[in-house]
Amino acid sequence: MKRFGLTVFKNAAANVIRGAVTAAVALALPHFLTRALSADRFGAWSLMLQIAACASYLDFGLQTAVARHVARLMESGEGIRINQLVNTALAMLAVAGALALAAIGILLWQLPAFFHGIPAALFHEFRLAASLLAVSACAQLPLSAYSGVLIGMHRNEYPALAIGGSRLAGGAAAIAAGCLSHSLVAVAACVATANLLGGLLQMAVASRVLRTLRLALFTFEWKMAEELARYCIGLTVWSFGVFLVNGMDLVVVGHFQFPAVGYYSVATALITCFVGLSYAIVNAFMTPIAALHARGELGRIRAIVLLATRWTVVVNASLIALIFVFGEQALTLWVGSAYAHPAFYILKILVVAQAIRCIGAVFCVMLIATGQQHHGIEGAVVEGIVSLCASLLGAIYIGPTGVAVGTLAGTTCGLLWIVMRTMPRAQEVPLAPRDFVIDGVFVPVLFCLPIAACTFTGALTRGRFQVWISLFVTVAAGCLIVNVVHRLPKRRQDLL
Repeated sequence: MKRFGLTVFKNAAANVIRGAVTAAVALALPHFLTRALSADRFGAWSLMLQIAACASYLDFGLQTAVARHVARLMESGEGIRINQLVNTALAMLAVAGALALAAIGILLWQLPAFFHGIPAALFHEFRLAASLLAVSACAQLPLSAYSGVLIGMHRNEYPALAIGGSRLAGGAAAIAAGCLSHSLVAVAACVATANLLGGLLQMAVASRVLRTLRLALFTFEWKMAEELARYCIGLTVWSFGVFLVNGMDLVVVGHFQFPAVGYYSVATALITCFVGLSYAIVNAFMTPIAALHARGELGRIRAIVLLATRWTVVVNASLIALIFVFGEQALTLWVGSAYAHPAFYILKILVVAQAIRCIGAVFCVMLIATGQQHHGIEGAVVEGIVSLCASLLGAIYIGPTGVAVGTLAGTTCGLLWIVMRTMPRAQEVPLAPRDFVIDGVFVPVLFCLPIAACTFTGALTRGRFQVWISLFVTVAAGCLIVNVVHRLPKRRQDLL
């Protein structure tokens, strides 16, 4: 990989396009469905989407493992082992899909016990629609191995086209079905079918790009399975921690206060879109860093982590400013005033929580790329447990806003654990916590103070004129920040 910068840029651009299309669909669906469906039906739709999405956390990190191993095998000239790798991962993911389907089936069977606030008239329709989404999500688990192959070969544009195209088609069909039939089953069928077709398309493309790839689902190589399992142990626990943070908030709200699911899901939909775009860029570093690690260029990896962290802080600070100043107006235009007002307070808490989490995102990607993901286990578990416990307490004593506060508490503890415990231990790529905090976080935060001042002014002034002045000053300050941050690395030529 002679041109690291070009590879990262191409992969990041493909990931951003994929994330942008997914975000556009995720934003378009609530805009239409909040108007086409009743509040209870929209809340039920949001909840069943969250339940089906839980299946993705049972991939045990195998897609990531496949991508990393393919990148290393291609770099070391052992491409012949890729077929063995993929077929073993396929068998393991097929078992994971069966487990996920069984777990969701039990939940739907005992639906009234888990979500007693759902109107009884919706139970049958909820079960059927959620079953369609669950079957599609679980079937996509084995197919995700092919996405890992393409990403490992630095061909991110193919998953972007397949997933982006399927999301667009499914979203358009779901909007039409919702507006015409007002049926949750029809909407779910459109989304489930399109997502499944996107996975099958990736399988076809991967087989065409890598002509030696042959499907043999029941071909199971124990040595390769052990190698994948060792790599994925840390990712599995890590995914479990992420599941407790991202996968349970809407479920907790649905259990304690089902009428609030609709507007809480509106806030989480925006956060998911923003975080998805952020991680689309960050994840583009994984396979190139894995290749650099195979070549022993540790200093270059360290410089990349610091530089990318600075940009992450700047981008998220700008995002917080825009949401605090224009969030409520944008929500009103998007989903209407009935959802906008209660969702805005939750959105402000969640965007701060996700900005804190994103600070450590590049470092976590580096851990995975360099095979040090086991060092991230404790931090992920701490974040997940703190988030879940705090969210449960918040739901009981405060309500839906308390669930968002619990997420904020979890992400804060997670970042502190990464800096204080994980970094001193994970020294495959030497990175001192002090350097990370000062060079990667403190300096860009210091330069982001003008954005914070403008945000506070814009939030206090409700007049249109003052808000636009605030935005202008914020953008000007952002340009200055970008210029300063861009000049911070003393050895930028090492990154080219």
